[in-house]
Amino acid sequence: MVLRRLPSQVQREIFGDMIRRARNRLGLTQENLAELMSCSAHWIHKVERGKSDLNWMDTLHLTVILDLDPAKILEEVGTHAPVPSNRK
Repeated sequence: MVLRRLPSQVQREIFGDMIRRARNRLGLTQENLAELMSCSAHWIHKVERGKSDLNWMDTLHLTVILDLDPAKILEEVGTHAPVPSNRK
């Protein structure tokens, strides 16, 4: 049995808030960040509002561009994910 480990809505919102704060700290607009990410500003807006799930490549790209510590992200967002009892 395989379980998909998707973030909860609360986790997406916490992560989005971290992205917004980091972007503001660096003086970037959503348009600036979108240009650096090669994506749309609308997508950045959705990420910051917790309305979009990111793939691992986009998450890593954001952490590098915004100089975010992955350990800090895990601490703030949380890492709880259900794991089947038969998995070792």
